[in-house]
Amino acid sequence: MAFAAALGAFTDELVEIVTSVSAQSDPERFDVLKDSALRGIRSHNFLRTNHFQVRNELDGLEERFRVLNRDALADALRRRLDTLAQFSNKWTPETLHFLLQLSDQPTQKSKLRDLELLKVPEQDLEPPLTWEDVAKEDGWDQDRDLWKTVDFADDSSDGGYVDTKSDASVEKSQDTSLSSVEERYRRQPTDYLATVRDEDQKLKTVQETQSWRYQSLPRDGSGRSQKIPVSELQVVREVFFMLRGLDSTLFNEQSVPSTKYNLDHASWEVYHNILGSLGRARRQLAILRRFAKQQQNIPLIQVFQDAIEKRVLTFDRELSKMEAQFVDIKQDVLVSLMRVLDELKPHLQPLSSLSDIVQELTQAKYPHPFHYLELLFNATSTAQMEGDEATYGFLGIIFFECFQVYVRPIRLWMETGELIEGDKTFFISRSSTQVRMSQVWKHQFKLRKTSKGALHAPRFLHPATAKIFTTGKSIVVLKHMGRRTLPKSQVQEPSLQFENSSAFGPGSFMPFSEIFNETFENWMQSKHHAAASTLRQALFESHNLWSVLDDLRHVYLMCNGSQSDAFAFSIFGNIDLLNPKWHDRFGLTEVAREAHSTVLDADRIAVTVTEEHRQSVVHEVRRTVRKGLPGVTISYHLPWPIQIVLSNESLEHYQAVFTLLLQLRRAHYMVHKHRLKTDGVAETSHDQATFYRLRSKLIWFCSSLQSYLTTLVIGPLMTEMRESLQQAADIDDLAAVHSTIMKRMIDEGCLGSKLDLIHQCILDILDLTIRLEDARQQEFERAEEMKEISRLSMISSPRKSRRGRYVHPSEEEDESFLAEQDRSVLIQDAEKTYADVLVEIGAELDRHLKFVCGGLRGAARASGKDAAVKWDTLAEMLEVGVVQDRGRFNTQLYA
Repeated sequence: MAFAAALGAFTDELVEIVTSVSAQSDPERFDVLKDSALRGIRSHNFLRTNHFQVRNELDGLEERFRVLNRDALADALRRRLDTLAQFSNKWTPETLHFLLQLSDQPTQKSKLRDLELLKVPEQDLEPPLTWEDVAKEDGWDQDRDLWKTVDFADDSSDGGYVDTKSDASVEKSQDTSLSSVEERYRRQPTDYLATVRDEDQKLKTVQETQSWRYQSLPRDGSGRSQKIPVSELQVVREVFFMLRGLDSTLFNEQSVPSTKYNLDHASWEVYHNILGSLGRARRQLAILRRFAKQQQNIPLIQVFQDAIEKRVLTFDRELSKMEAQFVDIKQDVLVSLMRVLDELKPHLQPLSSLSDIVQELTQAKYPHPFHYLELLFNATSTAQMEGDEATYGFLGIIFFECFQVYVRPIRLWMETGELIEGDKTFFISRSSTQVRMSQVWKHQFKLRKTSKGALHAPRFLHPATAKIFTTGKSIVVLKHMGRRTLPKSQVQEPSLQFENSSAFGPGSFMPFSEIFNETFENWMQSKHHAAASTLRQALFESHNLWSVLDDLRHVYLMCNGSQSDAFAFSIFGNIDLLNPKWHDRFGLTEVAREAHSTVLDADRIAVTVTEEHRQSVVHEVRRTVRKGLPGVTISYHLPWPIQIVLSNESLEHYQAVFTLLLQLRRAHYMVHKHRLKTDGVAETSHDQATFYRLRSKLIWFCSSLQSYLTTLVIGPLMTEMRESLQQAADIDDLAAVHSTIMKRMIDEGCLGSKLDLIHQCILDILDLTIRLEDARQQEFERAEEMKEISRLSMISSPRKSRRGRYVHPSEEEDESFLAEQDRSVLIQDAEKTYADVLVEIGAELDRHLKFVCGGLRGAARASGKDAAVKWDTLAEMLEVGVVQDRGRFNTQLYA
């Protein structure tokens, strides 16, 4: 039984040494390995080694040494074999045979000096103290800069080496004022030498207290290894070392508690759980310490490193204060690991949250430099929602400290309109190409976007980027306008400090996001107000924005009827006279300037016709409002600061409204061109009555549409625009107001894409005015021709002349010019009778009116825009002229 117990103990030790598996760490695997080893040992059935053969091999090896002239090695082998013979036992042949089997070319590789390695070193009870151990203990073994060679040449005031003894003698001879009493109490270098009294005893005491570190594992009666008991004071001391980032005997490099030790008065589970939680805290602190020591070139990351380093240093100071209770004992202190853990928790919890942020930052793929600000912002908000006031204040202060550095380019941009050269972290970039002055606002600077199209800025800052962007651009525009020095804002710049926030503190119910938004909004307002108000004042006063808007109303919106008629009727006259040069830009510009010269600077106006409409034949232009007139383009030269507010899109909307008004004036011009005289006429014919009816209906349509556009669309919108512009805070608001009003004018004027069919139908009705006038003119010429024929045939027998169907118009056309033109090209309905043409015009007019009214009603019901109400009003105005008869157009009315 004794042999079996000894064999079992040796097997346990063999398995534990070879496999590093103990019965405590992994009992199941340990039992498996032990059983396997025991079976292998017990089933050993090999024969004993032939000791004669072993001796012959050793003698042969000695002989080979001598043959190779290595007598010293052969003598050493012989002496050791003779000495071994005096202490040999039954296992000596097996041992020698085992060594011979392990040998590798001994005659060539054996060296005599290797025998020195076999000497037993002098026995030391403890490892010697070395400088490496001291450096590792104090933590300056990793300080590479400590041993760098320092060049003192620049700091030295001496030109070379001077003998210290001679200097001392000279100084002594010259310093005659030094008294003997002062010399007596003057400290000498030898006074700083430490005495060696009781140093050995002190060292021995320290060694005894630390002897537990080098103890081997104790064993119980059955030979099983046990834990090394340690005192609670030693555990607390090791915990302090470990939390400072120093190596500890109780923890391995991964901060996992060692399985060799245990508290002498606690169970292994309790001890392991407590040290396990402290080990996790050490790993989190190690993440912070490593991140703080990394080399960074971006200032935004450097300030985060500095903030982390300050918090870790503060934690180390708290550790020192706690450790001082056990070192500099001034009163009775209870040594309790649980108490230490409770005191550390309030300090470790905020650092743990900060460590999670750093770990998430380092694990992110290609993070932006400001990504940690987003993580801090989210973590602070989460801590506030969880009610963790300590972590909330801790992270909130760090966030605002780091945000101060991110604000620097924002402050520079909002105060001077300048960008830091090469700064890739800021969300505003400058275009590399030079743009025109009028394009500075929209194209000189851009918001930097990521590859996914997101704004290159922290997410919590996205709502404020527009105001930041606008303020800096306002400064740039003011500089281009000559305003180099701006008036200082009356509002003092608020402090971006978390502690200064009115909502900061315990019991605050305002979310952290609201605290930040309020604080940053107040800070931005101090920058934004001065720039925005100065630029707004410059636009209205120095560049006369109000006057420019009035000019646009006269030029494009035809607010002055007489001036607009003077310009439009000149165009219509040339078209009706079939003048092929009606689109001459010099003539059109001259007419427009002359028409508007009394109310605005006419030199700013230029009129052209687009290439597409210039190629249209004048005969086609005269027949429809769709050709020629849409190509008439008015350009009003705007100062470049005004072009920032009035975008090209808005000017296109002005042009679209101008085109519709010009086409409407063309229809008015055609129906009022000739006034029929009925003086002395007792009654009118059926065709004449039909003509009157159609003419009055078209006049009513044109007048209703003109009234709608001027009184319900243009007038109210212009008034609203003026009021909104007066309330606009900055240049972006001015541009937005103007653009919005013009878009509404397009929609309410039936010029939008959704009402394109209705717009085309309105143009069809306007074309009917030209067709009606052409039919009247054609019938008049036919009647005149018939009258002339009748007059010539009745010269010989005169009769009482009958009343003609038509009388001469009150305004005669220029016959001298028209006589030279081919009038046949003007005839649209040459093969139809006058009565048939009137019937067709009446039917088309009723059909178009019904379509327009029905379309406006449907669009008003389907749309949720403000224009829907006005569309419905226009439909009511036009429905008065719709003639229906059982769902079909009443053509008999015109027959």
